[in-house]
Amino acid sequence: MEGRNNMAPGGTLTVVAEDRVWKLTGVGGRTVLELLVDAGISGFSSPCGGNGLCGKCLVKITEGTAGAVHDDERRLLTPAQLHGGLRLACRMRYDGDADLTITLADTDARSNILTTFNDETVHSTPRRHYHAETYGCAIDIGTTTIVVYLVRLDTRQVIDHRSAMNRQRTHGADVISRIQYAQEHPDGTKTLQHAIVGQLDAMIGDLLTSHGIPSEALGELVAVGNPTMIHLLVGEDTSGIGAAPFTCTFTGPKSIQASEIGFANARHAHMELPGAVAAYVGSDITSGVHAANIMRGGEPVLYIDIGTNGEIVLWDGKRLTGCSSAAGPAFEGAAIRHGLGAVPGAIDHIWQDSDGHIVWSTIGAKDAHGICGSGIVDTMALLLDLELVDETGAMDTTHPNADRYLVASPDGLALRITNSVYFTRSDVREVQLAKAAIAAGAQVLLDAAGLASDDLEGIVIAGGFGSYIDIASAQRIGLLPPVPPSRISVVGNAAGKGALELLMFDGVETQVEQIRTTMAYIELSSSPAFQQQYVSHMYFGEDPDA
Repeated sequence: MEGRNNMAPGGTLTVVAEDRVWKLTGVGGRTVLELLVDAGISGFSSPCGGNGLCGKCLVKITEGTAGAVHDDERRLLTPAQLHGGLRLACRMRYDGDADLTITLADTDARSNILTTFNDETVHSTPRRHYHAETYGCAIDIGTTTIVVYLVRLDTRQVIDHRSAMNRQRTHGADVISRIQYAQEHPDGTKTLQHAIVGQLDAMIGDLLTSHGIPSEALGELVAVGNPTMIHLLVGEDTSGIGAAPFTCTFTGPKSIQASEIGFANARHAHMELPGAVAAYVGSDITSGVHAANIMRGGEPVLYIDIGTNGEIVLWDGKRLTGCSSAAGPAFEGAAIRHGLGAVPGAIDHIWQDSDGHIVWSTIGAKDAHGICGSGIVDTMALLLDLELVDETGAMDTTHPNADRYLVASPDGLALRITNSVYFTRSDVREVQLAKAAIAAGAQVLLDAAGLASDDLEGIVIAGGFGSYIDIASAQRIGLLPPVPPSRISVVGNAAGKGALELLMFDGVETQVEQIRTTMAYIELSSSPAFQQQYVSHMYFGEDPDA
C-alpha cells in the first residue's frame, strides 16, 4: 500500500516499512524522526523519545545520501553499522533537496506478546442476557504492548484476539516520555490519542472482518490500562501524572460511547473504563489483582507486575496496599546496549555449560542479534555466579575469570556473549537500578504491614516479562524476595484476563471497583523508607543457594 503526503517542493523522502511505503516531500533542516512523526508514521521504536540516548530508532539508508553523521550516532552505533547504512532517525537530518530512501528497522514489530493467562475462573454468572450473535472486546492497553480479545457475549466464548506493539512507543518507551511529549508539543495529547485509538480501531476491524461480524453486532468494549494510557485514550490532560504531587485528571470509572473518541469500526459500541487507584496504579492492576484472586485466603500474598513501572500490591490477609516503582525500560531491553524486545533472534536464556562455556537460546531458534528481558536477568545472574561483578555492581577485572569472559567492547568493558552481542558495565548499572526499584517497593509494602518475606504465602508474577524470566535468576540478582520457589506462581496476562471477566461476568465490575476504593496507596517518591530501601537493594547479595 502506498500513501503520499506532498508537503513542499524538493526532493522526496521514501520511507519503507514491512507492509507500506510512504513518499514525503518536506522542508530542509529537520530530523527524520520529526518528519516521520509529522507525517503520522508510527509504529517504530524511539524509547528515549528522540533525545539521542538509546540508539534504538534505527533506519537504514537504501538509496541516496543523508546529512553528516551526528556525534550521538558515532557514540551509539558501531563503525560497521554506520558503514552498512544504519542511522538514528532522531539524529539524521534530511535537507529536502535530494531524493532519499530509508527502511524502518523496527525489530520490535515482530515481538512475541503475551496474550495467555491462568484460565482458572471462579465466575459463572453471565453479565446479563444478550441477544444471539452479540459481541464485545476486552482490551489491555500496556505502555509497550496491546491485546484485544473478541468475545461472543451470549455464549461467553473468546473467539479470537490480536496483539501488537503500542504505536505510541514512537514517542518514548515509558509513560514519562509520553507525558513529556504531550506537554512539549501543541497537539501532543491529540497525536498520542489518535495513535492509540486508530490502532485499537484497526485491530478491532481486523477481528470483525476475519470472522464476518458486522460492526453493528459489536456492542461493548472494556479497556484496562495504567492511568496514563487511559488518560491518553480519552484525550485527557496527563501533566498532573508527570509531576509531584502526581494527580490524575480523573480516577473514577468512565462510561462512554466509543464513537465519542474516534472509533469507527467500534462506533456502535459502549465503552467501560474502570477507575484508577492513583497516578501510577490503574485498572490494569485492579483487574489483574481480581483475576489472580490473591485475596481468596487469609495468608499474605504479594502481586508484582514488572514493566517500565513495577506495580506491586500486597494482600496482608485483611487489606490491600499498593505502590508503583519506576523500574524503567531495562527489563524490556530499551536501556540495554544490545537489548531487544521478545523478537525472533533475541537471546532469551543464558547459562554456563559443564566446560565453562557461555551458551544461550534465542526466540525462534534464530541467529542471536540481541538480548531480551529474560536473557538480561540470566546474564546478570551469570555475572554474579562467575564473580565477575561484585556486590556493588562493579566489574572485577582482577578475578581469574575476567580474562576468559570479559572483553573490551566499543562501549567499554563487557561480557562477550556472541561476536556481536555484549553485556556492558553500563548494562549492569541499568539492571541494578531497575531491580533495586522493584525490590525496594516490595520491601516497603512488607515493612508497612509488619511482615517479612518469609511470611508470604505466595508471590504472584503477572505480565509479559515476568512470565518468561527464570525464577532462580530473578532471585539471584535480588529482583524477587528470597522465598522458596514453590511459593512463586506466574499468571500471565492477568490484566487481559481481568478485562475479559469485566466484559463477561456479572458482579466483577463491582468487585474491581471495591478493590480500587479500598486499596491503600503508598507514594514511593516521597517515602524516606523507600529511599533507604532503594539504596540497600542496589547491592547484590550472596547466592541464596550457596
